[in-house]
Amino acid sequence: MQVMFVDDESRVLSGIERALMMQDTDWECRFANSGQQALTMLEEQPADVVVSDMRMPFMDGAELLTEVRNRWPGTIRIILSGYSEPDATLRMLDVAHRFVAKPCDSTLLLTTVSSALALRDMFQDPAVIDAVGRISRLPAAPKVFLEVCRLLADPASDTRQVATVLASDPALSARIMQLANSAYFTRGSQIHDIGNAITHLGLDQVKLLVLASQVFADAKTDPYVERLQQSALLASSLAARICGHQGLESTAALLARIALLIPELREPDDKSTTTVCNTPVYAAVGAYLLALWGLPFDIVEAVAGHVQPSRAADKTFGVIGTVHVAVALANNDAPDPDYLEQTGVLNKLPLWQQMLAHTQETLDD
Repeated sequence: MQVMFVDDESRVLSGIERALMMQDTDWECRFANSGQQALTMLEEQPADVVVSDMRMPFMDGAELLTEVRNRWPGTIRIILSGYSEPDATLRMLDVAHRFVAKPCDSTLLLTTVSSALALRDMFQDPAVIDAVGRISRLPAAPKVFLEVCRLLADPASDTRQVATVLASDPALSARIMQLANSAYFTRGSQIHDIGNAITHLGLDQVKLLVLASQVFADAKTDPYVERLQQSALLASSLAARICGHQGLESTAALLARIALLIPELREPDDKSTTTVCNTPVYAAVGAYLLALWGLPFDIVEAVAGHVQPSRAADKTFGVIGTVHVAVALANNDAPDPDYLEQTGVLNKLPLWQQMLAHTQETLDD
């Protein structure tokens, strides 16, 4: 695996190099002290991962990673930043997959790189890797976006109200979860639901992220994005009812079809098209995107496996089974009866169908 580290401070690069010498990796690492030098080296040999400092003279980290995204979209992009000016934060969010606070422990940085490289082994399909690599933003449903903006502008609104609205939209939720689970903001524990993510980040950071960094659908695509948002909210609400609580299952159900917000994957003619790993393309792309953004692996696993739950290593009806049923029913599809029978829950299907109808009525009120 090819890994490049870019920083204008030679002592930082030396520290990373020393840390690498103490670890047994098969990475081929290169070091550059400027953005321009990094691009020259990448032209000679592209990298699987580029780790760049944000604050560098002439070409900063965001500018460098923008070039990397445009020219080598499959490259995983990680940024190091030691300051949090709003403009810099937004520019980082536009181009980096993961964020690490600077100064940071070299072990943490190398762990972040290692987990990113592990993703490349899991999702080896070039079409999946390149499709995700080009993505900077996903469109939120306009009505949800405007309601979030209204709440954030209202001094009387609270975290609970904001969380409820944000948790109804896949694009907005994924963005908040990306930042909350990043090494830039994390305190060591993974976050599985949007309420905890907002509490973790604080409303000021959420406001910055939503108002200035997020986009919403244009008039041409409004109906499609709105429909996708509504079915995702229905699936998420149903998943919470099936398992009896808000959390991992409801978040995974909300995000299960997030890849369908990507223009190239919208309204595919055949959703049964699979990757080289025999996973439906939209499920694989969604899982890879969320994994690359640093969301917890159990959410990623549920998104990847929800279409074909029988392939999961866990043969009990757990998170993947809950997400499978919720997403299928919310989109007028039939859950896999063989899987439900094998896991001993086929008799619960009529109850879940009743839950679906009640959930739909509740959301329509």
